[in-house]
Amino acid sequence: MTERSTSEAGSAATKSPLKRALNKIIALAREKTPPWRIALGMALGIFIGLLPIMGIQMAVVSMFAIPMRANLKAAIAGVWISNPITFIPMYYGCYRFGLLFVPSTKISWERFSGVMTDASAWNWSEVTESVMRLLAIGGEILVPLWTGSAILGTFFGVLTYIVTFRFVVNYRKRREARKRS
Repeated sequence: MTERSTSEAGSAATKSPLKRALNKIIALAREKTPPWRIALGMALGIFIGLLPIMGIQMAVVSMFAIPMRANLKAAIAGVWISNPITFIPMYYGCYRFGLLFVPSTKISWERFSGVMTDASAWNWSEVTESVMRLLAIGGEILVPLWTGSAILGTFFGVLTYIVTFRFVVNYRKRREARKRS
């Protein structure tokens, strides 16, 4: 490893997650891909990332991104909003939001996090058991969770599309202006 690459690797490790995410977005903006494809990929990733389908989100987003001609890297990056650290609080927010639209008994944070932790213990070698655990959650949680996730996913997906599209277009204009000067 060269001296330069060693120092770059060290500085990458010390960057905040927000700074690293911004660097990834800038790298996407530098690609020759049309801005609408990058924006569509991010929006699709955010939408799918908010759906309670942990474990299969990247496969699902790929199935949609490719035929829609969305940027696959951006779509996969968008899905990463839900991860083992964020998914329970994020889904609880979606669940609580869904309760505004679906009459159901409100459950506590403790019960919700316990149920979601159990349901997310997906075991591919025992698929039937894993599916049964997921179905055991029941309608009192799943219906408001899916409702809230779909509504919030749509809202944040559209917002992400607008922000990403504008960012890519403006970034490219500023970059082109710097090259000319």
